[in-house]
Amino acid sequence: MPEVADKQKNTGIRPVCFIAMPFGRKAPPGEQEPVLDFDAIHEAIADAIESAGLEAIRADFETSGGFIHRAMFERLLLAEYVIADLTFANPNVAYEVGLRHGVSSGHTILIGAQNEALQKLPFDFAPFRVIPYEPDNQGGLSEQGRAELTETLASQLMAARSGELPIDNPVMQVTSFVPGGRVDHEKTDTFLHRMRYASEIGERVADALNDADDPVAVLKQIENEIYAGPDTVAQLHTALLAVYLGYRENKAYAEMVELHGRLPTELQNQPVANEQLALAYNRLAESSARAGDEIEADRYRRRALETLEGVRDEHRTSETHGILGRIYKGQYDAEIDAHEKVTVKANAMLRRAIDSYEEGFRSDPRDYYPGVNAVTLRLVRGKQEDLEFLTTYVPVVRFAVERAPQGGSEMERYWQIATKLELATAAKDWETAQDLLIDLIAIPAFGWMRDTTTKNMKIQRNAFHEDTTAIDNLDEIIRELGTN
Repeated sequence: MPEVADKQKNTGIRPVCFIAMPFGRKAPPGEQEPVLDFDAIHEAIADAIESAGLEAIRADFETSGGFIHRAMFERLLLAEYVIADLTFANPNVAYEVGLRHGVSSGHTILIGAQNEALQKLPFDFAPFRVIPYEPDNQGGLSEQGRAELTETLASQLMAARSGELPIDNPVMQVTSFVPGGRVDHEKTDTFLHRMRYASEIGERVADALNDADDPVAVLKQIENEIYAGPDTVAQLHTALLAVYLGYRENKAYAEMVELHGRLPTELQNQPVANEQLALAYNRLAESSARAGDEIEADRYRRRALETLEGVRDEHRTSETHGILGRIYKGQYDAEIDAHEKVTVKANAMLRRAIDSYEEGFRSDPRDYYPGVNAVTLRLVRGKQEDLEFLTTYVPVVRFAVERAPQGGSEMERYWQIATKLELATAAKDWETAQDLLIDLIAIPAFGWMRDTTTKNMKIQRNAFHEDTTAIDNLDEIIRELGTN
């Protein structure tokens, strides 16, 4: 590897390379194919950046569009290097490239998927040199394709660092104008400090979640440090969100609510922040209900619903609808507990819960969580039309579960197999259910986890009360779960 990269790594301070590209699996606007796995392509880009001795920062990309926020402006202005993926002529990325050319004299490297995707680029990009890559049949990169893209980008970046790469900014190529003029050195240092600080916070949050004896106390300490620092540090969205979601992982829902009230306004208004706030309110409602304080529980549920009402329709995700479904299910359970029978209001809340879960699954069929919950609640309602609907709905949800990545931890594996078991029994596929039960029992699990699965099996038993074969099989599964 060239000396420039090794020397830079040893200093502990690395220049930033900003990556502007879409997230996840995407197809061209208005089309279903070809689908590209941009996360897989990002890995090859990040490898190239690291091998060139640079720090990779990925765009905080908003799939719904909209104006980019201040942090992204700063990255485009101040990052020494930018790599932009122009595949499918993504308008956000195109705007960022134009902004970069207008405000920075730093190097901007353009890449894009080969053939059809590059042919769809706007005319004004045609004269620029775009480094092509060839996606494989899965929309990612083959081993050879990944190696070639990584090698090409690393070579370009190291040539740029050593001063061998010609100016790639078209404004500077055809005029004497230097974009942005002189950037104040103090501003650059502040930006780089923020990026390094955010990375450090992320590592500390991860360590707290994995190793700390009292993770919530460590997270609270990190939160206080962020707000005790300079004003620029208080705007570190990435760091604050890491703490916010760290509280969620530790079920510290009251701390989540408190931190949300302290977040910068632009972060408070982010859909993901409000989704998680609603989730926290609903978990506090469930806790109050278990303690017998239904008045407090109802108050929290109302706050959760009000929070989600603030998420605009175009920003709602499967997560939004899944949280809504859980809130309405909580209201259904509260109504049943209060009256010890199914009331009109209970039926109304059950319908809203089912509709919310099914809307969540429709919005993203890869997210099987709302789909599985819709299946369970259809069985709770137990009308003939529900059972008929499930004959076609359950196979679709099962397909989503089968395609999901395998869980990395024992707990994740338990829930995935438990979900498959519930779907197999809902479809009365008893042979598959027995195989899944064996796999499930082999996984170490907390008692409450098995209790949750048992509860769902009992719901199905009630729904299939006229089918003796179903009752016999479900009784056996319930017995096995209770003795392991």
